[in-house]
Amino acid sequence: MASERRANRVERTPDDIITPTMDVSVLVPIYNDWESLSLLLPALNAEVTPTAHVLHLVVIDDGSTDRGPEEILDPSLTAFSSESRLRLKSNLGHQRAIATGLSWISSNTKTDAVVVMDGDGEDKPSDVPRLLEAFLESKTAVFAERARRSESTVFKVFYFLYRWMHLIATGLPVKIGNFSILSPADVQGLVVSNYLWYHYAATVVRTRTPYRMIGTARGDRYRGASKMNFVAFVRHGLSAIAVHSEVLSVRLLIVCGVLTCLCLGALGACLWTRLFTQLAIPGWATMTSGLIVIFLLQLLSGAFIFVMQSVSIHGSAGFLPVRDSGLFLLSVEQRTLRTAAMDWTNR
Repeated sequence: MASERRANRVERTPDDIITPTMDVSVLVPIYNDWESLSLLLPALNAEVTPTAHVLHLVVIDDGSTDRGPEEILDPSLTAFSSESRLRLKSNLGHQRAIATGLSWISSNTKTDAVVVMDGDGEDKPSDVPRLLEAFLESKTAVFAERARRSESTVFKVFYFLYRWMHLIATGLPVKIGNFSILSPADVQGLVVSNYLWYHYAATVVRTRTPYRMIGTARGDRYRGASKMNFVAFVRHGLSAIAVHSEVLSVRLLIVCGVLTCLCLGALGACLWTRLFTQLAIPGWATMTSGLIVIFLLQLLSGAFIFVMQSVSIHGSAGFLPVRDSGLFLLSVEQRTLRTAAMDWTNR
């Protein structure tokens, strides 16, 4: 499989021949963070070279205003055999860039595994061999589980609140992010889900893709500040919850049922007090009952609209990344390298 994609060959002695264990596509979304990427790739090369895996770099340029270098990979990075740069027509955001990249890989490459990671250093290159090893053992998707985070205290507080909100809304804990490795079958299953356009990790859970987790510590950024501001963080969290809209709908109906019972109980208590006791103040029963009825009607109508929207979205294919994400591609630039990590068996 590997030899079909490699046209360039270099004369090597038999002692130099390396038989790759896997062909691995490394998917990295980038928005103006080319300096961090230039530091990530040598670090990744140093970690993966001893394992004899062949890496194919796939960079998703998410509408960067800085065009970046013409050639991303240095030929001295012997773990890599090729690079592909997918330029998007506009900035789609982190999750949609990943969806576009996975769709392109699914349709245009033959690979044994796909690693998804950030390009800023927060996904540590030293953890990639661990992901690869776990993938070879289990043959299922492997995700990095954050055992420690390196962000500011304010971010950690909001992240803690988001995790609790996610748990209450969906019943599912937040344990995984983007840093992961997938099989080609996993990728093909994800790119036909319209939920992938909104949140990658949540879609893996939503589609019941089998996966295992390994504990990792989040690294420090190589350069610059995170592009994830407060608004982007809230939108990211709401997207993750929206993927589980059916579960949220059921939970919302349960809450509405409980609140309806409470409202009816309050309404009954109000009427009983008005009719059978001397505690009532003239006019208060009408006002209180009216407010309860208005609240109840708004609650039920809001819940009904949300549930119907969730059902209609589930019943419609909507936006399918594998079919529609190519509309956002401006260009695809590919380059094959002469590296020691090539498959020499068919020289």
